[in-house]
Amino acid sequence: MTFKKLLYTSIHSLTINLGRTILSALGIIIGIASVIALISVGQGTQSKITQNIQNLGSNLIIVTSGNAKVGNVRQGIGTANTLNQNDVVALSSQNNTPDVIAISPVISKSGELIYKSQNAVTLIEGVTPSAQIVNNITMEKGSFITEPDIKYNLPVIVLGPTVASELFPNSNPMGKSVTIGNRSFTVIGITQSKGSTGGSFNQDNQVAIPISTAQSELFGNVGYSSITLQASSASVMNEATAEVENTLMRVQGITNVNQANFNITNQTQILTTLNTITGTFTLLLGGIAGISLIVGGIGIMNIMLVSVTERTREIGLRKAVGAKNSDILYQFLVEAILITIIGGFIGVFIGIFLDYVVASYIIKVPFIISSLAIILSITVSITIGLIFGIFPAYKASRLSPIEALRYE
Repeated sequence: MTFKKLLYTSIHSLTINLGRTILSALGIIIGIASVIALISVGQGTQSKITQNIQNLGSNLIIVTSGNAKVGNVRQGIGTANTLNQNDVVALSSQNNTPDVIAISPVISKSGELIYKSQNAVTLIEGVTPSAQIVNNITMEKGSFITEPDIKYNLPVIVLGPTVASELFPNSNPMGKSVTIGNRSFTVIGITQSKGSTGGSFNQDNQVAIPISTAQSELFGNVGYSSITLQASSASVMNEATAEVENTLMRVQGITNVNQANFNITNQTQILTTLNTITGTFTLLLGGIAGISLIVGGIGIMNIMLVSVTERTREIGLRKAVGAKNSDILYQFLVEAILITIIGGFIGVFIGIFLDYVVASYIIKVPFIISSLAIILSITVSITIGLIFGIFPAYKASRLSPIEALRYE
């Protein structure tokens, strides 16, 4: 039998038994759609997290103060405020940190902002004007903290967009006063949305006030919660990180790095860690979805076996008029492969559609189509059709024509 004739016969057989063909392909369709949707959504999530980390600024080195103790319980990182102005002065020196081009000290605590009957619990950061450059802050309205605000301890505040929408759902915040504790602050600006970097930290759900005002009016003359520095380029991140660590150890009189009461990380390390986590999670999701491809292959084998039983007399008749065992074998094998190919392409389109819906409307991450997932899924589905179609095809080809014709 020629390949053209074999292909025509297989297609005709699948067409006249459409219900059985759809049931056979269903497992493959679901499996491939799941693999493509989950892997693509995972990649979209990874892309969003990466973009949000980069929105913090470029080439950042973040120094956080150490852990405070309450009784015998160690609190979280940044609670001890072990960083001070001496550290900032030393880190600002080009002799100590030649690969650092900007520095931004921060005092931060959670607090409640109140405007009339509205309130918002948020992160309050005392900052310097350099925070706008270091953290790549763009203003939606108004202006950021300035040097005169620092010099004169002015009670001014810059709101993140989430805080602004909570306190002023139906009005313009500019020029209005919000209360923190028993202090009143005038809104001078609103930042553009930057999104969340994951977890509980949301860059839009925080506010900025002059660092001098934070020390004199809210938090007291305490040390800094963190110091953010910007390296001159990505290629010198490791060198700049080492310069920062060595400078702080020298200024604080520390000889053993294990005794340091501060923590240093850089943007590259954060991105690497997050990408490793999200990449592993994406592969895990793809692996779980891939199991359904195996299940789909088993389903094809079972239905093809049932098909062999149902078509026993047909097989006997074909053999009686001269069909060879190989003709029967190839026909059933081609039918199995055609089912997986057709199911594979249908699954691809469904997977892309699901990816679009979930990414764009449910979890709101970039819509990314994983070409690797598509190629891998189609390849695996064809392989599954070949593997799981062999046994039914072999069983059909070995039927005795006399016994097949007698089959009731």
